[in-house]
Amino acid sequence: MKVTYFLIILILCMLSTEAQEITIKATGGISGIDYQSPIGNGEKKAGFGLGVGYTYFFNDHWGITSGIEASLNRNTFELFNGTTITTLEIDDQASAFEYSVAPTGYEENQYFWSFAIPVMLHYKTPISTNTGIYIGAGVKSMIPTKQHIDASADKLTVTGYYPDLNLVFDDLSVHGFGDVNNWQDETKVSLKPSFLASAEAGLFFKLKKKMNLYTGLYFDYGMSDLQKDNQTKNLVNYSDNGTSSIKANGVMSTENSIDKNRYFALGFQVKLGFDLRKEVVVPETVIEEEIIEETAPIEIVEDTVVIEEKTIYTDAELEYIQKPIIFNVINNTAIPSSLDERLDTIAELLKRDEGIDITIIGYTCDLGSEAVNMRVGMQRAQAVANNLKANGIAEERMEVISKGESEPLVPNTSSQNRAKNRRVSIVVLIEE
Repeated sequence: MKVTYFLIILILCMLSTEAQEITIKATGGISGIDYQSPIGNGEKKAGFGLGVGYTYFFNDHWGITSGIEASLNRNTFELFNGTTITTLEIDDQASAFEYSVAPTGYEENQYFWSFAIPVMLHYKTPISTNTGIYIGAGVKSMIPTKQHIDASADKLTVTGYYPDLNLVFDDLSVHGFGDVNNWQDETKVSLKPSFLASAEAGLFFKLKKKMNLYTGLYFDYGMSDLQKDNQTKNLVNYSDNGTSSIKANGVMSTENSIDKNRYFALGFQVKLGFDLRKEVVVPETVIEEEIIEETAPIEIVEDTVVIEEKTIYTDAELEYIQKPIIFNVINNTAIPSSLDERLDTIAELLKRDEGIDITIIGYTCDLGSEAVNMRVGMQRAQAVANNLKANGIAEERMEVISKGESEPLVPNTSSQNRAKNRRVSIVVLIEE
C-alpha cells in the first residue's frame, strides 16, 4: 500500500509542473457503505463532497485528471428482531462463558469522512460553440476516517451461559446480565483503505475564455471491503459492573455480522475549471525600411531594407531535434556511433540562437531496480550533453535530468519495445 501511495504522489508531482486546467468541485448524492448482512439491513444516505484537481491535456480532447477529494458518507443499519449474537467472554472471576445479546428495535446511525486521490482518463469534445460533453474513468485511492456510530435499541436482552456449571444467567443485572430498556450509546470503529472504480460524465459550458463549468453524474464503487479483518467483538461489550455500563461496539466490529461492506457513491457534481494552457504566439519577422529623402539636384536612392532576424525552428527541425535518441543495448550509456552525424546536425541547429536552452532527459526500460534505472538514465543524458558540448553548445544552456523507467515511450511488453524505451530526449525550451 505504501508503494501505491508513493506512485500516486509521484504522478501528481510529474503532472503538477504542467497542469493545464485547475478545477474546484462540489458533489452531492448517495454515499456510504453497500451492506450485505445475514442479520440486518443497511441503507445508504445522502452525503456531500468537495475537491480540487487538475487535468493535464495531451491534446484538445484527451487528458489525465488527478487531485484530492473529501466526502461525508452516511448510513443507517437496522438489526432484524429475533437475532442473537453470541461470543466467548471472561468474567471478573476469570471464568469463561458464552455471552449472548438479543436486541429488539436495534438501529445504528453511521457516518465517516473519506479522502481520495483520483487518477482518471478524461475526454471532452464540443457539441456547439460554447457547450460540450465530457467523460472520465479511472481509479481512486480512498482513506476513510473512523466510522462514528450512534446506536440505540428498544431493549437488549443479555445472558451468560457457563458450560462448566450448565447454568444460564439472565436476571443478574449487577453482574451484567438481564434486560436493558431504551438503551443507547455511541462509539467509533476503524475502517480499511480501499481502491475505488470511478466514472463520471456530463456537459461542460464555456463561461469565459479561460473558464468552464462542468455538470454531470459521478459513480464510485469499492474494490474491497472496509471492515477490518480482526473484528471479533459482540454487538455490545460485556460489563461486569452491571447492565448500566454496557457499551456499543457496532455491527462493523461484530464477528460474522457483515458479508459485504464496500464503498458506494452515486450523485451529481458541479466543477468550475480554470484553463491554464498558454496560447502560442508565433513572432513575426520585423522589416524596417530606411527612406533617404530627396535633395536637389534630384537623385534617386534605392531603399535599404533592414531585416531583424529572429530564429524560428520549423516543425520539421524541431521534430528532428526532439526525436528520441535510442540506446538499443540494455545498460549501455555510450552513444552509438551511428548517431554521431545526427548529433552534429542537432548542434548546428542549436547554434542558431545562443539564447535558447534545452533539457536533456534520459530514460530506461523496466528491467532492473528503480535506483539503477535512474542512474543509467542520467548517464545516457550526460553522454548526449557531453557530445553537444564538444560540438560547441554551451554547458549552461543544457539541463540534464533522468526519469529512469517512469515514462516509457511504449509498453514494456517485449524486447523490441524495451529497446525503444532505452532513449534520450532533447526538449527545446522556446519562450512563448
